[in-house]
Amino acid sequence: MMELFYSKFPEIAERETRCIIIMDDKEKLPKGEYFLLESYCNDHDCDCCRVFINILHKNKILATIGYGWKDIEFYENWIGDPELAPDVKGPILELTGLHTEYSELLLDLFKKVIIPDRIFIERLEMHYKIFKKQSYKRKKITGELMDFDPKLHKVANLCKEIGTDIEIINDTTREVFYPIIMAIEETIWRYYLENSSLKDIQVIESLKNIRDNIFSDKAEFNKLEENIITKLKIVLFLNNYDKRDLSLSISSVLKSARLHRSMGENREYLDFISRFFNQMKK
Repeated sequence: MMELFYSKFPEIAERETRCIIIMDDKEKLPKGEYFLLESYCNDHDCDCCRVFINILHKNKILATIGYGWKDIEFYENWIGDPELAPDVKGPILELTGLHTEYSELLLDLFKKVIIPDRIFIERLEMHYKIFKKQSYKRKKITGELMDFDPKLHKVANLCKEIGTDIEIINDTTREVFYPIIMAIEETIWRYYLENSSLKDIQVIESLKNIRDNIFSDKAEFNKLEENIITKLKIVLFLNNYDKRDLSLSISSVLKSARLHRSMGENREYLDFISRFFNQMKK
């Protein structure tokens, strides 16, 4: 999964995130600042040499661009398919990213302004290397996970004293919380695979119970809730999240479930996450 560079190295990201300023109508884009937010693959065994860049304008992501800085032969060998290698190398608009009416224009701007900038490209390579080095450290922690028994730990004790220091989850910050959000939704999806009678309203009630009682020693949880909490303990063991981060993430999933249920069907939300994870499996 691609993970925001800021989530691991906020101080470096604040200093070195590239910003393009549009001052006139020449580029056919709204005037203002465009920040290039970098995300890298957090698989410690993957050496893809690629970056996803979310282009942010006025707190909204207008395009997600995928780019690899190695030569085309590298990606031909890496992916094993010469025909697909140009798309992997890019720059391209990533299918799994966020896009708007300005995406194509921003891709053209990226090709014209960013690709020729060797200083910025070298900075991407450096960010990639330190990100991967951190991912390798996580691999060692993952080894420790083999001895980790969630039943022996309380959620509150697994939360760190200092987390992301982010106060709201929106399109700009959501990637930072993906490990928690994805853990919750994947657990719900897997439970739904084995319990086809499950409905959105039951999921919503379970998420409310978890949100309100996850730090309580006396709360009672059903099987779905226990499964989610077990997965959350693993995520908290492997990541630096505090209690607020966890509460924000649970509330974000709850908000999504309520939104989809409001569309009128019993399983709008469950069908939504099922489509997503089935696609991920493919």
